[in-house]
Amino acid sequence: MRDFARRGFLGASALVLAAAPRGVSAATTLRVGVGTAPLSAETRALQEMARLAAERSGGDLKIDVFDSDKLGGSVAQLENLQLGTQDMLSNVADWYQHLDKGWNAMAIPFVFGGVEHVKRFQETATYRSWLAEMPGKHGVRMLADNWYRLPRVLLTTRPVRTPEDLKDMRLRMPDLDTYLRTWGALGAKPTVIAFSEAFLAMKTGTVQGMEAPLSGVYPQKFYQAAPFITLTMHQIAPYTVLISERSWRKLNARQQETLTRAARDAGDWYYKLILDSFEDQKAKMIAEGVQFIETDTKPWAAKVEEVIRAFETEGKLPRGLVAEIRALAR
Repeated sequence: MRDFARRGFLGASALVLAAAPRGVSAATTLRVGVGTAPLSAETRALQEMARLAAERSGGDLKIDVFDSDKLGGSVAQLENLQLGTQDMLSNVADWYQHLDKGWNAMAIPFVFGGVEHVKRFQETATYRSWLAEMPGKHGVRMLADNWYRLPRVLLTTRPVRTPEDLKDMRLRMPDLDTYLRTWGALGAKPTVIAFSEAFLAMKTGTVQGMEAPLSGVYPQKFYQAAPFITLTMHQIAPYTVLISERSWRKLNARQQETLTRAARDAGDWYYKLILDSFEDQKAKMIAEGVQFIETDTKPWAAKVEEVIRAFETEGKLPRGLVAEIRALAR
């Protein structure tokens, strides 16, 4: 009797399993790290990406967003992706100079003239080769590189109108050789401090300023610590979304397509948000006492040329790359 009951139970269980919908499984959860604050446009765009991925996958894809360097600094997170211990990272394209020296060009001031200039370069065989090499050579894959934003500017605790005004001024910089060398050549004393710690460093006087994207000054509240904004408009590398190749290979084809589309659509959402928000942000900053300072960028750019030549000589920048990029300007 007991044996018969056991066989009956197993048979009923088999029928239940057979009747269960095929393909039903727990949602795939991915973790993405970013260095920006919770209310920044970058973090909000990642949340939009997560919403789109979940909605379009019918709940099959879930993305958890970790802001403010909660998963580590920029270099640590990039290394995590290569090791496969972190799924995704959102950061500025110039950080990928840690992968390949060609990306240094994205970080050097006064190489690109604007967003359309960046877009034209992204269509070249040179740029596309960098993307193609990423999975096999570095263990990461570019999901989206269309998170365009406003140019980078200089924020300081006292007015700066020319490179001479920078003499011996301590500026917060990321741990990137291109930034350290170029701002050193401009006369400043570059000081490596994590982006998430930049506000406090300026507020306490550890540094007297930093450079940052114009679109990030208000959301990050940097202007409250450094109310003088010099419109150098010196660099315009886009924000991006990377995924670990190991995490990518765990996704099925439908998930890969959904995630890629969500990342790129979030990039369009991000750029529109920035363009729509800035004039209002600028007015609020002026009302709080911020001064926007116009400057002739020619003397600044002339000093950077020395660094470009040095980088080419040292093999840190492919010869002819900057000339190729500048030839695309209109």
